[in-house]
Amino acid sequence: MKINRMEVNYWLHDSKIQGKAQIYCNITVKGERVEIGSTGITIYRDHWNAAAQRITKHDHKAQFKNEQLAAQELQLMAIFTDLFRKEKAITAGKIKRLWKKGGDTTSLLTAFDMFLKDVKTNPDCSDGTWEAYDDCRKKLIDFLISEKALDLPTEDFDVPWLKKHRKWMKLIPVGDKIGHADSYIRKHSQTIKQVTRWAKANHLAEHNSLEGFKIPNAKYPDPIFLTDEEFDRLLKYRFNNKYKQEVADLFIIYCRTGFHYGDLKDFIDQYQTALQRGIDGKPWLIKERIKTEVTARVPQFKEVDAIVEKYGGWERLPVKSNKTMNDWLKIIAAELGFHPDLSTKAGRKTFTDWCYNTLGLTTEAVKVMLGRKSEKGLEVYGRPDERRVIAELKQSQAFQEELKKAS
Repeated sequence: MKINRMEVNYWLHDSKIQGKAQIYCNITVKGERVEIGSTGITIYRDHWNAAAQRITKHDHKAQFKNEQLAAQELQLMAIFTDLFRKEKAITAGKIKRLWKKGGDTTSLLTAFDMFLKDVKTNPDCSDGTWEAYDDCRKKLIDFLISEKALDLPTEDFDVPWLKKHRKWMKLIPVGDKIGHADSYIRKHSQTIKQVTRWAKANHLAEHNSLEGFKIPNAKYPDPIFLTDEEFDRLLKYRFNNKYKQEVADLFIIYCRTGFHYGDLKDFIDQYQTALQRGIDGKPWLIKERIKTEVTARVPQFKEVDAIVEKYGGWERLPVKSNKTMNDWLKIIAAELGFHPDLSTKAGRKTFTDWCYNTLGLTTEAVKVMLGRKSEKGLEVYGRPDERRVIAELKQSQAFQEELKKAS
């Protein structure tokens, strides 16, 4: 197995038991080969796949033994990567010496790099998830630079360090604002905790200093959305600028589909299969969300139908980049007196508010349309309020009146 400029190889050494052999390891760095020694694993010779450097499934403990080999490779890789990061001379002999004495303590950043490589090989991990992890790593690097602690060992990143990191995330400049949102900070804290847990499980750290620590729940701000009156105003308004009108039309689709930018673009690319006939005989927008791979199922509401017809089909919609959309939406917001922070995300929130407080739909129905596995975090997009209470009271009162008439 080649790891950057280091190669790890396993080979079989005759055992005293006939037909069996012990697996040994050596490493090669810049042409220098050094024997690491026995792995302590004994197998039948014909259970070894030399090309794959792994034990075949004919050994009933193959999975466990292969995990031991993979763990050893990770530990050797950690030593190599730490030396490289610290810009120290790297030789096969030095790596062996560090290996024999347990290796240098793996830094948190090295463990994070290795975690990302491991995640990359997981077929169930989406590109979006990996990018979110990598974003967390970049923020962590900035934080550790500010603390002059780039080589902080994984084991030393404890609860006080995590709290210091969370405080730093609340105070750093973000665009024209100060600090990240609670929900963003919480996700980063969860990722770091996931990395420290992974490092311990893969023998890169003796213990996990964050084990058992419960990350505080996020405090979500009130969602920004268009009220029914504002949405009607946008629907009827005619802009004297072509690009403004196109952005307004696209935003109407966001407000009546609940799609994120990427999901709308993805739907348009595959509309011929994603636009389906529902069990009610009407058109439905059915597609897996990019972020969660959970299928969102949304009826094609009349406002969407009108916009699609206006442009001559889904494939003809004037799709723009997310940044372009958000820049124009702020201009539109100023012209119509909407919230100044209007963005494409507000479309999903407008949709959620409309479903809850105008249509009076249940959380279960809203989850289906938004493509969510659970209601956890749904309050980011919208919440039932007094409008929903009033609607349900009216419905209950009407039902009671019907019962009285019937009796």
